[in-house]
Amino acid sequence: MKSLTKNGGRGFPIRLAMVALAAALQSSAVLAVDPENAAKTKSEISQGADVSWLSGGVGDEAMSEMRALATAYNVQVLLTGRDGHYLASIPFTVSRRNGQVMVSGVTEGPLLYVKLPAGRYQIAVEIDGAWQTRHIRVSASGNTTKLHFVAKGE
Repeated sequence: MKSLTKNGGRGFPIRLAMVALAAALQSSAVLAVDPENAAKTKSEISQGADVSWLSGGVGDEAMSEMRALATAYNVQVLLTGRDGHYLASIPFTVSRRNGQVMVSGVTEGPLLYVKLPAGRYQIAVEIDGAWQTRHIRVSASGNTTKLHFVAKGE
């Protein structure tokens, strides 16, 4: 079974995580059974925004799965500590320049992939209790924007 995990890679398969989330939200959203559908489901759960996103990458297998899906997303974010260790469970927000929140959530691993329409955006993540912000421009040409957020503390 393919999985995108958190919790130190101990293996919460995405199916189980999505079932638990759906039960918690008492939602009738279609549940993803594979990584290709996971982004679609997450965008439906994120208040119907016209944005798809996917997060994961804890463990070698999940990292490989995420990297295989990277080309479908025009914004790719890596989250690490100062010493290079990967971070997970990081709150994030993607907003338009006018402040309109496009999507927000909590990462399930060190990789966060977002597919955004062309425009200017602010991406913010909360690491160790402090928000870090980057301003980006997503072009219509399909170029990928890559960001790396690093913890300021230990």
